[in-house]
Amino acid sequence: MPTVPINRAKPLPIDIAKKLPSNLDAERSLLGSILLDNKALMQLVGFLNDEDFFLEQNRQIFAQMCELAKLELAAGRSLDQSIDLLTLVDALDKSGKLEAAGGAAYVASLADGMPKVSNVKHYAKIISEHARLRKLVHLTHTIQTRVFEGNCYDADAVIGNAEQQIKELTAKTGENPAVVVGFQSLLTRECAPIEYAISPLLSRRGTGELFGSRGTGKSFIATSMACDIAVGADSLWAGHKGGGGHWTVSRPFRQLYVYGEMDESLIQKRIREIARMRGANVPTDEQLGTMCMDFQKNWRPKLSTARDRKFIEERLFNEGYEGLWLDNLSTLWPSSQDNEGERDAILADWYADLNQRGIWVIWLHHAGKSGLQRGGSEKEDMLGCVLELRRPANYKPEQQLRVEVHVGKTRGESLSSKQLMPFEIQLIRNAAHGGLEWVTRPALQAQRIAAFEMFKNKMPTMLVGQEVGISRATAYRWFKEFNENQNPEFHLEAED
Repeated sequence: MPTVPINRAKPLPIDIAKKLPSNLDAERSLLGSILLDNKALMQLVGFLNDEDFFLEQNRQIFAQMCELAKLELAAGRSLDQSIDLLTLVDALDKSGKLEAAGGAAYVASLADGMPKVSNVKHYAKIISEHARLRKLVHLTHTIQTRVFEGNCYDADAVIGNAEQQIKELTAKTGENPAVVVGFQSLLTRECAPIEYAISPLLSRRGTGELFGSRGTGKSFIATSMACDIAVGADSLWAGHKGGGGHWTVSRPFRQLYVYGEMDESLIQKRIREIARMRGANVPTDEQLGTMCMDFQKNWRPKLSTARDRKFIEERLFNEGYEGLWLDNLSTLWPSSQDNEGERDAILADWYADLNQRGIWVIWLHHAGKSGLQRGGSEKEDMLGCVLELRRPANYKPEQQLRVEVHVGKTRGESLSSKQLMPFEIQLIRNAAHGGLEWVTRPALQAQRIAAFEMFKNKMPTMLVGQEVGISRATAYRWFKEFNENQNPEFHLEAED
């Protein structure tokens, strides 16, 4: 769903513009205080900016004061009386802004009658509060104008954008909340140990992506992973031998799984298959909650507005969940290619907020037509891990769910490079009891590519075998093939 921007300023009707909140006495008093004591300007850093002033000449004067202060500080000089009437008027004149600032006479009048000691923060608070009120007037007028003009008939989109901007206005201006911890203090600081939901891929306060082409089984694999994590299984997919995988679960994590496209009948069919595979070791209602459109009455799961995200957020924290699965991004927030950047930026901010509050997130996404990850590289910057599902080179349709799992990124500390190597996962029906089960195996062709790279770097053959996770005999056979032709694709075999 495309969002509707409402932050573009719309001209106010004259009768409203005349009534905009302002306090010109506070603006003049603050500027006069700075002229008398330049150091007062340092108290306003991060608290006030020139756009907070109502009168244009006051806005120009404050902006010029800040520029002068930056020049002084950059030159290593302290702010004593470097900003006085003469330097300020001269700077305004040279920049061509003296007339817009009311002229030299107006600037000179600012300090008239001002006491030598004044409460500059008090004036700044008055100015800031009036500025926020004016922004609120502009915001509500813009919303009304867009609705009346008929530019948007999506109430959720309008409300979502309005909520986001009103939320920014409700954050009261005050002392800078940023906290700095010194290097020496950090060395001895007691920090909580890093806890992994999936070790070494995803920490408890991280975000990950699982993507692949349509039909690769993303939802089934992700739901199975969620079950393993919910019950605190020793490892995912009942363990794995050879290179790749070996990802462990440290303990049970309570999770919320949000489905955006599947109906309840299909979800039920899949979790029944997973439950039969697991026997008695299935998650309880408290360990794994699910959300889909068929469970709702007057709403459906989506992320496109602040209101929708708030609904999901409330369920997360009210029910005590520790992890969130979003399946998938294309259905929970449909977006054109032009709007993907805006969507990703909003969601990245939301994920970061959830991470800060102790919730890890994994979201699913369809790969692009080329099979590659969708979106710009900046989207991946905030991710703790990226998992890609690929069809093996020798895949056959009758094999149904069979994919290679590739780790595109991880911030975790891996105990062995084997944990991050590609491997295969396949869902098969056991001939003996007729039930479904996971089978995992090394992704041989991916291993071959890695081995050939090591051969190029002159690594001993025995060490290559240990590093890649293949037998000594295979390593020496591949080295022989490497000497015949260094292109690993040349040696592709049916079983690879």
